[in-house]
Amino acid sequence: DGEMSQMKVLKLALKSVPKSGEVWCEGARIALNPFCPTFDLQAASRHLVFAARFTPQYGDSFLEQLRLDMIGKWLVPLAEPFIENMYDTFLKSKKMVREKAYQFITQCTKKAADAMKAQLKRKPNSIAKDVVDTSELELHCCSANPNYGHLWFQCRVSPIDSAREVIAEAKDIMTNDIINYSYTYVAAMVRRAGIMMIIHHPEIVDSSGVENLYSNGVDFDRIVNQQLRLAPTLEVILSDKEVSGSMFVTGLTGSNKKWNTYSLAEKRRILFGSDSLVN
Repeated sequence: DGEMSQMKVLKLALKSVPKSGEVWCEGARIALNPFCPTFDLQAASRHLVFAARFTPQYGDSFLEQLRLDMIGKWLVPLAEPFIENMYDTFLKSKKMVREKAYQFITQCTKKAADAMKAQLKRKPNSIAKDVVDTSELELHCCSANPNYGHLWFQCRVSPIDSAREVIAEAKDIMTNDIINYSYTYVAAMVRRAGIMMIIHHPEIVDSSGVENLYSNGVDFDRIVNQQLRLAPTLEVILSDKEVSGSMFVTGLTGSNKKWNTYSLAEKRRILFGSDSLVN
């Protein structure tokens, strides 16, 4: 379903069970999906804080935090030069209509994705060259002692695995996924920065018909999300048939991509786990 439908369901769920860590984790997953128009790493971080606080036994919240930490450590620094160059060019521009601004953002986003694809082919190890320190996450996770979640079950090799062992397994799997699809995350960051750029500079982009962000009583987040949804989506910008939003609904991209090929028994094992010590 579309992002708007997902957000409506999320809001209804939060009204019904506001202290459900599972629901807050799903909110984080929506915000972490690069194909979601309202992709937002800061919102994902806030949601995951609530998820781990309200339902600490739900292991997926810790593994999605691991994905967020990897994106922050490896991909945010790679996206920053593209965003800075986009800003520099934009601020030197004369006043333009909104459609022209969208074309400019599309070009910058596509350029960033193409550059990341080239880097991936030429020097894939350069994308994840820095070590992600998971010691604090491991400590928090060990204290919470989580015991369920379909990501947790997929990364748990044995029912007796410790939290540290599950995180180590998840780290290996997610590292490959994040490197292989780094260009989608970087492109999503550039796209979001571009939309925020035109929102904050009405003196350059014609803002007729757009609610004034700085009026009294205006819900800033609502207007930002509205503008993010009006802009060209990442799917349209990339026009890449090899990737789609369904691949990023959780932190295990490879598993999501193969979901329809799994048998019913395999899907049941992923969703509900198995406590059997013998395979």
